[in-house]
Parts: sequence; structure tokens; C-alpha cells
Amino acid sequence: MSKKYLFGTIVTLLITGIAAILVFAVDWADVKIKEEIRDTVTRQEIVKAQATEALKSVVDVANELSGITSGAVFNFEIDDMDGRSANFGIVRYVDEVKGEWIVEEHTVTFRETSSPQSNFAEVDRDTNRVISMHRPVPDFAASGDALSAEKLEAIARQFVERVYPEFANGSRLEFDPGSKNAPAKATNYFYRWNDKQFAVPDGLDMDIPPFIQVGITSTGFIFSYDNTVQLYRNLPKEALRTLCGFFEMPFIVDSSLDPKKGEVVIWFGGGQYLVLPFEPETDFEGCSESAKSWLRMHPYLNDSGKN
Repeated sequence: MSKKYLFGTIVTLLITGIAAILVFAVDWADVKIKEEIRDTVTRQEIVKAQATEALKSVVDVANELSGITSGAVFNFEIDDMDGRSANFGIVRYVDEVKGEWIVEEHTVTFRETSSPQSNFAEVDRDTNRVISMHRPVPDFAASGDALSAEKLEAIARQFVERVYPEFANGSRLEFDPGSKNAPAKATNYFYRWNDKQFAVPDGLDMDIPPFIQVGITSTGFIFSYDNTVQLYRNLPKEALRTLCGFFEMPFIVDSSLDPKKGEVVIWFGGGQYLVLPFEPETDFEGCSESAKSWLRMHPYLNDSGKN
């Protein structure tokens, strides 16, 4: 075998090997991309299913307490897998009109099929809880005898207790006894509970302070529900770290710690409170130096010998 022939054979084998490696690499990359797409689609389908089931559960409770035992139809369909809550957000204003979002929630947004833009629902993606539900009043629910304001309030309270169990303790919520949007006709009532004590660091503002509201007709049909209290009271750790970075320690009246949840509630002047992350394992990463200094001296760390 000549050297020239041997050299040509080796070159051919090398080229063939390189080509095979390239084909394998391309095929492997294609497989990985397809797997990632499948995983993403699977996760989205899970989120869709969970959000839809959560909303159906709330609608079912609303129907039950509204006296609808048959013929109820679920007309909501997903409109946006990464929506933003209409009533929640923490912002820092650069000037009188321009603001920068500091914290905002990601929601699965629903719209009612073939209905006006105002009929919508939102499910928080982190907690899978319904934070709003607005639907039209059907003709059969608009008729009937009007109920007393006391009875309507009782229905509204029972509804919130069923869909938001934490409401039962009623802590830090101020009740607004209700108002009618058409006093002459007494058609719709709104019962509202506000958390006026929840605060954010100086320099930041809430889009709308935390509240729970139920809209109900005079005949007892629940047509709307909003709850941002559960959003503000269950902010993800990333959001708490962001807020902690803006925090300058005020005069503290009291505090309470939940080590398992990794949060500390701080009460200060005026009866207001705010929540900070309690993460000594990261030396309170993300917090301002003022907040870090106070958190490092927390009695829990001294008592447990962690400081």
C-alpha cells in the first residue's frame, strides 16, 4: 500500500468521523431543544389546568351561595398566561407621572367567552389562588325578592371564608359596611375589607392598598370578588428582598418572627407593619445596611446561638 493511498484513507476516515460527530452533535442539540419545548409545554399545561381548576372552585362556591343549584355554566377561558394583576403592584415614582415597577405579580388571566372586557378573572401563578373574579349577572339572577343588607353581608362573609380560609381570623382588616352603586334601585352592594396597616418602605407606593371586596346583587347573586390581601401577605422571597433593599429602620414598636417561613413582621409608629425576609444563612442578602444591622441583632439569633 502506497503512502499516498494510506494518507488518503486516513483523511477520508477523519472527515467521515468529524462529519459523524457533527451530525451527532446537531441531533443531540435538536433532541435537547425538543425536550425543553416539551417540558415548557408540559409546565404550561399544568399551570393552565391548576389555574382553571382554582377558578372553577371559586365560581362553584359563588354559585352555591348565590342559590344556583343547576344550570350554572363556566364561561371563562384563558386569555394570558403571564398577565399582571389589575389591583396589585409596588412602584417607585421617578416624578409625578412616571413610575418604576418594583414588585408586580404574574397571573393567569381569564376572560369570559363573548363578554365585555370588564368580565375577567385572575389567578396568582405563585400561590394558585384566585385574586379576582368578575362576571355578568344573568337574567334569572337579576329577578327575585331583595334580601336585607344583613343577609347580603352574611353571604359575602361566608363566601370569603370559603375561598380564603385565612379571612376567618380577620386580623388587621378594617370592614367597610357596604355601599350600593345605585341607591335608588338598590341593585348591587359591595362589601369591602381593607388592610390599612400594611406598609412599604419610604419612597415606594402601592398601586392600591391591600383589600378584599365582594360584589353582590340585592337578590344575593355574587358577581365579583377581589382579594389582594393574600398577595401582599404572601409576597415571594425575591420580592421581600427587593423591598428590604429600600428599607431604613424606623422606631420599632414590636416584631414577630416566623423562622419556618423565613419572615419577620415589624410594627412601627402609627400602627403600621411591614414584612422583611429573615435569611441569616445569606447574611440577609438584598437588604439595606440599616435593615441588616437590625436583623443581625435579632433575639432569635442570640437565643439560638446562631449569631
